[in-house]
Amino acid sequence: MLVKTTRFGDKEVPDESLIVFPEGVIGFRDAKRFVIFECTDDGLFKWLQSVDRPDLAFVIAEANLLDPHYRVTLSEKERQLLELQSADQAVICLILIIPANPADATANMLGPLVFNTDARRGMQVILVNPEYSARQRIFNQPDAGNAPSGAP
Repeated sequence: MLVKTTRFGDKEVPDESLIVFPEGVIGFRDAKRFVIFECTDDGLFKWLQSVDRPDLAFVIAEANLLDPHYRVTLSEKERQLLELQSADQAVICLILIIPANPADATANMLGPLVFNTDARRGMQVILVNPEYSARQRIFNQPDAGNAPSGAP
């Protein structure tokens, strides 16, 4: 399958790499078909590229790599939509915002993406959890009291 993108040009990808989001993603309900491209050599960051909209792509990372304690509870309807038979089939990713200074990168921990790796289906779910933010910093910041002063 040929995927047209504004970031990467035209890319040929195997048909079986297609991931269907039956409900689209928030703000882009018309974008229902996506593929994933590697973003970094270490595999930490990936691109979730829309097949339906060449200009739409998100930087994503697996949630457990950013926060090993991060958990998502799905409703029965969500499990059915994803065709999940077991939790082992689910991969949870977070959409990242990478600003000019990558050290200030954030993750949307209130709107994770859940993928069924076997059925090639995905969806974005909304969490209500005061411990998380839609712009959760992903890199630790030094304590203000322990920050280097710059003086020798």
